[in-house]
Amino acid sequence: MELSGKRIIITGAARGLGKHMAIACVRAGAQVLLTATDRQALEQTAEESGGATGRPVIHVADMREPAAVESIVEAAQRAFGGVDVLFNNAGIGTGAIRSDFWENPIKFWTIKDTDYRRFIEINTLSAVRLASLVVPQMIVSKWGRIVNVTTSLSSMLLAGQAAYGVSKAGLEAITSVMAGDLAGTGVTANVLAPGGPADTRMLDGVNVPREALIPADCMAAPAVWLASNASDGVTGKRFLGVKWDRTLPPAQAAIAAAALVAWTGFGDQMRPPAGGLPPQNS
Repeated sequence: MELSGKRIIITGAARGLGKHMAIACVRAGAQVLLTATDRQALEQTAEESGGATGRPVIHVADMREPAAVESIVEAAQRAFGGVDVLFNNAGIGTGAIRSDFWENPIKFWTIKDTDYRRFIEINTLSAVRLASLVVPQMIVSKWGRIVNVTTSLSSMLLAGQAAYGVSKAGLEAITSVMAGDLAGTGVTANVLAPGGPADTRMLDGVNVPREALIPADCMAAPAVWLASNASDGVTGKRFLGVKWDRTLPPAQAAIAAAALVAWTGFGDQMRPPAGGLPPQNS
């Protein structure tokens, strides 16, 4: 896929899923700004990308700080003159609370308010802030992409994962809202997720064989397709990297890997009938 001329921000680009998405987009010809908190790891990602359009721009930022989020967009404006595609990938996992969370699950009532706030700030609000900053210009251009990296729907409901589940469920839900609010503008909003436990730092220390995990590079091909003109008009969907068959043409691979975003349709069962709610039994 060709991304020449596309100006892209990828958060959490230092390692794992973000690193592979970044390398793929740079190699496809895009101008890419990489952001995370670890400059050395970002430099490594940039070194490995080997893009024909030049070295990607590196910008260190802490997603918990609104001013730092604003600085990401400002840096992209200075470097590229605008933003066409935003990958909201930055995030923290339950291991950020306690490293033995897998063997010793963290019960919701033991989690401090400060930890809930930290997860929501990084995993949810930073994505909303960034999207809110770049969308107005995209609407003027009548083209743009918001791609939010969430997690498996089952992971959002998993016992022992309260702070992580809440923050990722919020990002999943607001992606559906974004798609609706952006309808008809030429700007799309979709979810991209690995589709199960992925081989990233979030599972360091977990007693699971690494070969049993989903390779982090499963996100590369769908990321490039979502950032390209080939995905025009595709919005309100969730794509799973593990279901993306790279032996198929991208359009066919996208169909196989796609579903509706969030819980679209499930709420219909609660819609009141035309005549109002029936009387309640005592």
